[in-house]
Parts: sequence; structure tokens; C-alpha cells
Amino acid sequence: MGQTIEVSIDNHGGILLPQELKNRLGLLPGMTMVVEEDDEERVCLRVRTESPELVDKQGIIVVRAESSEDLTNVTQHARDRRMQTSQKPRPKKREAKN
Repeated sequence: MGQTIEVSIDNHGGILLPQELKNRLGLLPGMTMVVEEDDEERVCLRVRTESPELVDKQGIIVVRAESSEDLTNVTQHARDRRMQTSQKPRPKKREAKN
């Protein structure tokens, strides 16, 4: 790890970073930062990377990326949507006239 600096939290809950650090790291307004906490209550602040990482998991290439939304019930919601569309009545096919 590089440099350690002390920062403060403003009245709105924002973390104030020195301009020199923002310039050196290329931080711009609107960038998303990720806060990670470990078991020892240490916190790491990093820039969310835009491009996902491809990883080989036992011969299968998978994408390792951070979600921008809660994925707790995503599988269940997808199954529910499929069940709803599969239960809709289908139009009857017309028989061909000879």
C-alpha cells in the first residue's frame, strides 16, 4: 500500500480527499468509489473499475465484476417472470385449408 493520509467526513457524510491525491489518482467528479472493510475493521477506498475481469473457473470463463444493484433475489425474480410468461394462454394455430 502506498501513502497513508488522514481525511475527514463533512456534514453531508462526504469524504474529503486532498486535491493532490485526487489529481495523482485521476479521480473525477461522478466516479464511483467502493468501500471495503476487513475483519480487523480496516477500511479501503478504491475506484470501481469499469471493465469486468474474466477468470478461468475450472475450465469455464466467468466474469468477475461488481454489481450495481442488489442481487439477493435475482434468480428467483427471473424464475417468477418466466413462470408468468409460460402460463399465459397461447393463440391457437390456424389449420391450413386444402
